[in-house]
Amino acid sequence: MKPEVDLWERYGPLFSIEEKLIFPPDDRELQFYCELRKRHPGRCMEIGAGDGRLAGVLGNDSLTIGLEPSAAMFKLWTPDNRDTVQCVRGLGQQLPLPGSSLDFILFPYNGIHCILDRDERKTLFSEVARVLHPGGKFFAETCHRFDTREDEENIERYHYHKDDFSLRLVETVSHDRERDIISFDMKYSGSSVPEGTLSIVLELALISAGELLHDIREAGLNIVSIRGDYDFSPWDKQHSPRLLVLAERSDT
Repeated sequence: MKPEVDLWERYGPLFSIEEKLIFPPDDRELQFYCELRKRHPGRCMEIGAGDGRLAGVLGNDSLTIGLEPSAAMFKLWTPDNRDTVQCVRGLGQQLPLPGSSLDFILFPYNGIHCILDRDERKTLFSEVARVLHPGGKFFAETCHRFDTREDEENIERYHYHKDDFSLRLVETVSHDRERDIISFDMKYSGSSVPEGTLSIVLELALISAGELLHDIREAGLNIVSIRGDYDFSPWDKQHSPRLLVLAERSDT
């Protein structure tokens, strides 16, 4: 098992608690992906489907596949999500589908940053190009601003209490410029942590806009549009909070 997959086996349930309970729902994100799916209604795959948070907005009458490497994440899927989306355990670097079989593939929510090795990211883009029909679309979301985020040490992100439930996160953020990663050293405690305390180090690749676009094009995909936020606004290097790329497999 790849180290990043093993990490999500441990971190996935806590991440899901945070997304569902600690942090308010991101309605803008859900609306964005709902609109994106309406624009691309064919046979679809979500890479890095997590706990199924987008299943309700991605599933439609066409085949929709949720690809996720973590078994712990799949255990968090609701029966309704499983009825909407076909769950498949696997990696984007080895898509378990024949060539030219999908109309739309998306990799949302900074999932690409979890693939630390650039060559493996290139392999993923090549797999996407292989599996898409000619003219099929690929959508990727990344955060180019990880590179400029300030380092922090032992910052309490939250201390959540409700009835008998509690969860506390203290986090240290640092950069490793030699490896081109940002590291989140997270220390969890509370009633929802079976061990009482749990330390997890999440490493994410630093991916510039230029690198991402180059590698997507090199895989045989043409860039269709570049957006900077969920309002479909144009991308601006200085001010956009995210980088949203839509690409298309060429006919050749």
